[in-house]
Amino acid sequence: TTMTMTTPEPTAAPRATTTPEPTPASATTTPQASPMPTPVPEFGCSGCATCAAVVDNSAGQAVTDAECAPCAMGAQTWWPCNLEGLCRCSGATPAPTSAPTPTTTKPTPTPTHGPSPSPSPTPPSPTPPASAEVCSEEGPSCDFTPGEGISSWFTEELFNEMFPNICSSSCHGCSMLTYKCLIKATLMYPDFAQSGSEEDNKRELAAWLGEMSQETTGGGCGASTENSDGTCSCGSMWCDGHPGGGCSTWGLCFVEEAGGSYCSPSSTYPCVPGKEYKGRGPKQLSWNYNYGQFSEQFCGDKSILLENPQRVATNPTLAWASSIWFWFTGGACNPGETCKPSCHDVFLGTKPMCAGDVQANRKYGLGWVTNVINGGLECGGAGQGKCDYRVHSRVRFYKHFCGILDVSPLAEGWTEEENLFCNEQNNYVQAPPQVC
Repeated sequence: TTMTMTTPEPTAAPRATTTPEPTPASATTTPQASPMPTPVPEFGCSGCATCAAVVDNSAGQAVTDAECAPCAMGAQTWWPCNLEGLCRCSGATPAPTSAPTPTTTKPTPTPTHGPSPSPSPTPPSPTPPASAEVCSEEGPSCDFTPGEGISSWFTEELFNEMFPNICSSSCHGCSMLTYKCLIKATLMYPDFAQSGSEEDNKRELAAWLGEMSQETTGGGCGASTENSDGTCSCGSMWCDGHPGGGCSTWGLCFVEEAGGSYCSPSSTYPCVPGKEYKGRGPKQLSWNYNYGQFSEQFCGDKSILLENPQRVATNPTLAWASSIWFWFTGGACNPGETCKPSCHDVFLGTKPMCAGDVQANRKYGLGWVTNVINGGLECGGAGQGKCDYRVHSRVRFYKHFCGILDVSPLAEGWTEEENLFCNEQNNYVQAPPQVC
C-alpha cells in the first residue's frame, strides 16, 4: 500500500457526467492538516492473510475470489481492493450493505531492512525551492508564467481531457492534483520531458501520468486475461462505456491512503511516534525512508516530512513533487546501497545497460518503469503473466494518454511485448541492481 485546507484554486477540470458505482459515502481521503489514523474496515483485507470476494455486495459489482486474493495484507491498491465492501477477510461474514468508501492501499511489500537495494547514476537534484513555504502545510500559490517548461505544449485543456472525472463526487483529487501545481512541480525538475525530441517528451509525460493514474485510479482493470492473439482484456468493467476513454478516464482519483503506519526501523530516517507514512500524492509515497529522503533532497531537511508526513496530502506542490522525485530517483537509497535506476532513465534509454540488466532481460520503456515502481509484485515471476491486471492497467492508461497527446506509444524499435509489459523481465528481487 501506496495520499479541507486552503489550497491553490482548483483546476477547472470538467465534472463527470457519470459517476462510478459505488459512490463513496464520505470523502475519507480528503486531505487534512493532521489526519488521524483511519481504522482498517472490518471487512477489508489489509490485515488478513486470505481475502475473498463479497459476491452479494452493495455496489452490485461482479467480483471473484481470484480478484480479491491479491488484496490480502494490503499488497494491492487497485480495484477491487480500493473499494470497501467488495472484498473481505476469508471467513468473515459481510456486514449490512451500505455505500462503500475508498480504502486505497500501497502495493509495496513490507521491507525487512529498510529500502531494498536498487542501480542508477546519481539523479539530478531539483531546482532548490524558493522558500520554506514550498514545504509548508498548504504550500505556495502554483502560478507560473504561461509557456514555461512543458506548459508550452501540455495545456490545461489536454490535462482536463486526460482526467475528466477528477472532480467527480467519487474522487478526491480535484483541489489537490491540479494542472497548475503539476506544472509548478515539473519546473523544479527541468530535465523532465524537456529533451530535444518532441515525441520522447510526450511519451515521457504519458508514461509518468499513466503510472501515477494506476497508483490513484478510481477505475483500473478487473481480471485481465490474455486473448488468443496475445492482447490483453480487462473483461467487463463498470466504467467501460464512460465517454472519452472508459476506465482510462478515472486516473488521479484518490490522493491519500485510508490508513497504515509504514514504519521501517531506520537510524537515518527514524519514524516519529504517532506519525503515519502511508501512501499520499500521485505516486502514493509511502514508508518513512521515502518521506525522509524526499524531504532531505527537496525541502533541504529530512525532519520536515518525517515530522509532518501529512503535508504530502495537503500541499499540492509537495504532492506532485514527491511523484517527480520518485520518477528521477527510483525511490530512497541509503549510502552504500546499490540503487534502482530512475524511471526517467530507463524509459528514455539513457541508463547504461549493465550485464545484469541484459541477463534479467530488461528493456527500455514502460515495462522497465513498472519494474522499478512495483516489480516485486507485478513483474517477472511475481506477476500474473503478461496480462497481470495492474500492469495491463498501467499500459492502458499510457496508451490512452499517448493518443490524447497525438504520439505513438512505441518509440522506434519498440514492441508492446518487450517495451510496455514486464512479465519477461526479472524483477529486482530476482536480479538485484548493478552499477556499470
